[in-house]
Amino acid sequence: MLLPFRAFLLLSLLLTLGSSHPPKPGVIRWLAPQDLADSLRVRPRPVLVNIYTPSCRYCKLQELTTFQDQRVADRLNARFYAVALNAESPEPVRLLGHTFTFQPTGPGRGVHALALALARDERGQIAYPTLVLLDEHLQVRGRWPGLIKAEQLTPALDKVAPEAGP
Repeated sequence: MLLPFRAFLLLSLLLTLGSSHPPKPGVIRWLAPQDLADSLRVRPRPVLVNIYTPSCRYCKLQELTTFQDQRVADRLNARFYAVALNAESPEPVRLLGHTFTFQPTGPGRGVHALALALARDERGQIAYPTLVLLDEHLQVRGRWPGLIKAEQLTPALDKVAPEAGP
């Protein structure tokens, strides 16, 4: 009895992912880091990179609050590429002629070099989550280590990519 239900859920998920409909309100269209270069070639836009780890409680809280905010989702979907970067991912990412790889830091531990390149502060430290705002030329325009609320993020998004006038 459970198998048909699981098959139904899987089919529903595949149909949803394959849909070309616009995202539901409050749902951000996240890109994988390796897809960013192709997207920028087709249509240059600013980029918001969400650097997170799967076990980070503040990352999950940000996902459930800031990224569920309708204003944030609307701005990101309309004017930005939103990139989700798992700082613990072992997958290499090729971007701007460089290949960024996982850097082991100990047994079963490490951090992705792209996360280090984008999120490291002036002391060499990295916090999770970290949001990095890049312009269409991939120049850093803002960096927020730790949890950021929608009320803090929306003005920064508007500054980098103002809404087009009539």
